[in-house]
Amino acid sequence: MLFKRSSMSPRAVLALAWTLGACGRAPMLASAGLNNDDASVDTSPADKVSDDGGSSTCEPGRRILLEESPNARDLGGTPLAGSSVAACNTLYRGTALTSLSTQGCTEFAQLGIRTVIDLRTSGERATPSEAACVVEATRIVQAPLPIPYSVSPQDYVADLRATASMAQAFRVLGDPTAYPVYFHCVYGRDRTGVLAAAILLTLGASREEVMAEYRLSALAGVGAYPASLAAVLDEIESLGGVEAYLHSAGVTDKEIAVLRARGVGA
Repeated sequence: MLFKRSSMSPRAVLALAWTLGACGRAPMLASAGLNNDDASVDTSPADKVSDDGGSSTCEPGRRILLEESPNARDLGGTPLAGSSVAACNTLYRGTALTSLSTQGCTEFAQLGIRTVIDLRTSGERATPSEAACVVEATRIVQAPLPIPYSVSPQDYVADLRATASMAQAFRVLGDPTAYPVYFHCVYGRDRTGVLAAAILLTLGASREEVMAEYRLSALAGVGAYPASLAAVLDEIESLGGVEAYLHSAGVTDKEIAVLRARGVGA
């Protein structure tokens, strides 16, 4: 079952998901304290594959590594400005890849991921580390962000202000040979959500679409803190927008251009 924003209002999507028990997750929205108007979910595979191995169409929030991680998904399909969408099979977000099964390693290999951006601190990376199949198949880049212990707006903004690590992540995203890229923290929600927000804004997503994509973590069962991410978006706006923020962090126009060239789909 697919829930498409193009054919149904977000409120209608939520109502249908609640009725059918989409993914068995919809009721958690209420307990997570979310605004139900922006919910959408999809668990189907991508529809069409282009000549370069990427997908030309996919539904927003397409989950990956279904048996391994409750909160790993493709950013592809997220609506962007100008009727375009985020490219599919290009940018993935999720949890730490520390205990993949044999089947999980097979699926990971099928995704063709070349680079993993690890947002965890050195202490978090020590035990456990990434699964052996991930280490062998990818380049792993550390871009540690502060642990958001209280998941408060202040914690999230502190991650945004860790500009050296944010710039490191965008340095990877500015390398055309790095793709597909998977980025993660521990739960794939907080630090990952901050980086995903900056990426999606750079690609041309609206504030509303960034928030809607973030809320998918609640449907995956790990919760979400919309007020905390909203503080990040407010901070970016106060700095003059995402490009001004990235420039202040040391991200170059060339790196931004590469991200847009690879991250914006049809």
